[in-house]
Amino acid sequence: MHRLIRFLCVFLSLCLLTAAGVTVAATVRLERYARAAEESPPVIPDLRGIGEPSVLYAYDPEDRAAARGEGHPAADGYICPAGRCLYVPYSDFPEQLINAFLSIEDKRFFYHDGVDFLRLSHAGVNYLCGRGRSFGGSTVTQQLIKNLTGRDEYTLDRKFSEIFGALALEETADKTEILEAYLNIINLGGGCLGVGAAADRCFSKTVPELTLAECAALAAVPQNPSRYDPLTHPDENRARRELILSEMRRQGYITEAQRVEAVACGIRLDPRKAPDADKPRVTGWFADTVAADVIRDLQERLGFSSAQASALFYAGGLTVYTTVDEELQALVDAYYRDTSHFPTGKRGQPQSALVLLDSRTGDILAVAGGVGQKQGSRIQSYATDTRRPAGSAIKPLSVFAPAVERGLISCASVREDEPVTTRHGTPWPHNADRLYRGRVTVSDALAHSLNTVSVRLLYEVGMRNSLDFLRERLHMDGLVAPADGTAGDLTVSSLALGQQSRGVTLRELTGAYTVLTDGVFHAPVSYRRVLDREGRVLLENRVGGEVCLRRETAALVTSMLEEVVSRGTASALTLPESGVAVAGKTGTTQNTCDRWFVGYTPRLLCGVWMGYDYPASLEDLGGNPCLGIFDAVMKRAEQVYRGAPAQREFTLPGDLIRVSYCRTTGLLPCPGCREDGKMAEGWFLRGTEPRTVCDCHGRKVGDPEPPDEIK
Repeated sequence: MHRLIRFLCVFLSLCLLTAAGVTVAATVRLERYARAAEESPPVIPDLRGIGEPSVLYAYDPEDRAAARGEGHPAADGYICPAGRCLYVPYSDFPEQLINAFLSIEDKRFFYHDGVDFLRLSHAGVNYLCGRGRSFGGSTVTQQLIKNLTGRDEYTLDRKFSEIFGALALEETADKTEILEAYLNIINLGGGCLGVGAAADRCFSKTVPELTLAECAALAAVPQNPSRYDPLTHPDENRARRELILSEMRRQGYITEAQRVEAVACGIRLDPRKAPDADKPRVTGWFADTVAADVIRDLQERLGFSSAQASALFYAGGLTVYTTVDEELQALVDAYYRDTSHFPTGKRGQPQSALVLLDSRTGDILAVAGGVGQKQGSRIQSYATDTRRPAGSAIKPLSVFAPAVERGLISCASVREDEPVTTRHGTPWPHNADRLYRGRVTVSDALAHSLNTVSVRLLYEVGMRNSLDFLRERLHMDGLVAPADGTAGDLTVSSLALGQQSRGVTLRELTGAYTVLTDGVFHAPVSYRRVLDREGRVLLENRVGGEVCLRRETAALVTSMLEEVVSRGTASALTLPESGVAVAGKTGTTQNTCDRWFVGYTPRLLCGVWMGYDYPASLEDLGGNPCLGIFDAVMKRAEQVYRGAPAQREFTLPGDLIRVSYCRTTGLLPCPGCREDGKMAEGWFLRGTEPRTVCDCHGRKVGDPEPPDEIK
């Protein structure tokens, strides 16, 4: 009954928040947040080891595939937003320090169960009335959850997670444990986490030596660490400090005489600059990706709780050897910050994301998670977090590669570009241009993204084989396996047309394309090793991969994807004019809500996505803007990348041969094929090339009909 009452209290308090433009769906999610908090309750980590920021190292490889090279601290390498953190046990906290913080941050701290419903409701009213852009109303326990998880975005999702996390935490931890953790990791400005580092920075004192006024000065900072920093904004700090002293007097923590004396004496600043105080507070897209990956892997591989993993990452003195190429990341950052590089439609400017990999290793070299200036740390990344249907960009992986691997097709194989069936009296499927071309080669079908041929080939491969290849071999874990009577992504629409039930991330899709380099899948990774403060290896992603296709298959599919660029849906690319071979595939989803392009050269693999925050048509933008983004970034990337020797053409296995064929029949061309412009060239596995000559072109009246197998 107690749990039910508390749940209802949370529900009623949050109704004010959900009314702020949030749909009823947000309320339905409450049970999910409650269940998540119960199944994986937050745990206060052992803070006695904190004291140093973790540092990201960039890699200067001579050859990434051979894992040769050296590392150095990355420009965006200090992943702890605060540069210092000095652990202080609860027994060393002056009573007036605790009182100062609680009087202004959470005056009912000792009387609630993690959430102050009265204050939360008041914050909701203020939010609805436009008296603040943030939700507010957070207790010390909620603030602790926020600091342990590292999430700082202004969303109801984060707020709900904090609320239920706070309720769960207070069932397992006592108030002194919560206060000790809070006062040791709260951001107190100038590159400091916790009161120990802040006391040292501002006053050159230990925490037990702080005066009443100095305690109030530190308590003034958390609401806005930059605005109320006593060193950089002494007047603002003094005003809030005096407010805190008045609150302490009103709540009975100090006498009027103590308040007057503290105001009169003020504080004596004796600054000691934190070594990394000038580091940017907002981490970049790559640092965010590393943070998410390391925290996830600490939980999945080593059994850490979310709170423990976050605390260790942000203030555990870790050394993280990342895969970032700083020159490429700077290039991508500069391009994506400039909003003029991106089109604007009737619905405003859409979002976009980019992931750049070394295709031979899976090393993530650069990431852009959104358009414009990045506004916060660990915010939503459209490159790694957002899931959208992949459209035709999935076809090379789900249909064509498995079909070549099984010996079902070569580039000259012919299939019918005709409706496969009818649905509600309408031919299905239809192509993007609503045209049907009759007999076409599969190479033409891929170049022009013909849905009809993709569906026919999926039936030949088998839907289960296709889905298993994507999920089990290419580790596209976002695809949904059939279960409980539902098909999940075991459907023609998902596998042949790219309309997945949950969608895929750009990182997931781009990483899967590594298999087309040499038949080896390389998981896209943002770091190679994580060392603890003692230099011991905690986590490691070794260079290597999983063989999923024959090298010949990868080369044959790549040769067909080169034709997508040379004469198909990606022919607008100009990068090939520089002499670098390019292969890739475009993608467009239902109602043109998403645009994709995943393309690669012999050294680099780049995926680009564009779409609105909430799916809406991009039709009015014209063409596929992802091609222009890919072109601009990859032209420069090919010039500056030093992680692999320069290479102009794709490497082909020795048992492939290049043969001419007729694009209508798939047979060896006759003179009439040449005259009619039907002759093409393609690569074949030796022994699979056409051997019969086409006699469908250049026939004269009265000539016999060609054999049925050619018709």
